[in-house]
Amino acid sequence: MGRDVATLAHLEHSLTQGVRNATRHAGLDENVAGLKVKGLTTVLLAGLFVLITASPISGAGLIPLQNPKSNIAPKPNFLRSATCTSTGSAWSCDNPCVSSQTATFPIYSNNQTCSTYVLQVINAARKLENVPPMVLPTNWYSLTPQEQLFVVANLERTARGLPPYLGINRALDSSAQRAALVGNDPFIASGFPIGLDPQKVPGMGSAWSTGFTTLEVDFEWMYNDGWGGSRATTFNIPCTSQNAPACWGHRDELLGYDGTFNPGVGLMCKNCEIGTGYAVVNGHGSFADLIEIPASRAPPMTFTWAKNVLPYLTQF
Repeated sequence: MGRDVATLAHLEHSLTQGVRNATRHAGLDENVAGLKVKGLTTVLLAGLFVLITASPISGAGLIPLQNPKSNIAPKPNFLRSATCTSTGSAWSCDNPCVSSQTATFPIYSNNQTCSTYVLQVINAARKLENVPPMVLPTNWYSLTPQEQLFVVANLERTARGLPPYLGINRALDSSAQRAALVGNDPFIASGFPIGLDPQKVPGMGSAWSTGFTTLEVDFEWMYNDGWGGSRATTFNIPCTSQNAPACWGHRDELLGYDGTFNPGVGLMCKNCEIGTGYAVVNGHGSFADLIEIPASRAPPMTFTWAKNVLPYLTQF
């Protein structure tokens, strides 16, 4: 009996710029078409692109090790393609993030094999920056997508010598979850007493993205947020050239960039809290982060770095 082969191509995930309250967006749903060619089944996935505008920020030299000069290509490329061979009742795919049942990318995956596959890409990118490899906490696979967003943000900060965000706050969570449900950047949360950043303005930072794993979203925000060489290969839409002001905005917000314009919460913030959101919107995973400085004492948290993460980290 012959074997059917499916090739998934051009799965491209949207990135938006989480910068203050100046974001607008418009999107196109993903379209899937099956084509029969010489006995081969080729599935083409047209990507979801999100158009946004954002207040300008500088993209150069904002963090201790500086932003990459260009996007870091994912190797192996877990984002765009996979070859799957039918075994009769299932598919065997060389990209473990692709479903063996449907030969399609998942809406969301917390599969250990997929996570390990994406993690090696993140660590290859980190090596280029002389940043230690990311080691996930031992309780990673029992965490919700929202909790994983908090953990991975802190793994990126602490690896660069920055203090961790303290924990997840319920009010910030509510704002981030509403943003995830509508596919937009979170704004300043009601019910959270916000403090001032080093530039004496309300201290907050936020980001939003689609994706099929938390680790994928981290890779996009941290290592694929700059100029891709052309408009067609640049997922951060306001990043219109290598030195455009909106390039690397997700990364800067996530790490707490504290420059003179659109400064976020500050690189060295030691009392910042976070809210995270996850939802499925139009068949895509929707992820959101919201980071704020409390005006005084840190408000109560539902999930903390000290209690719920540190005990499960083998490298600390």
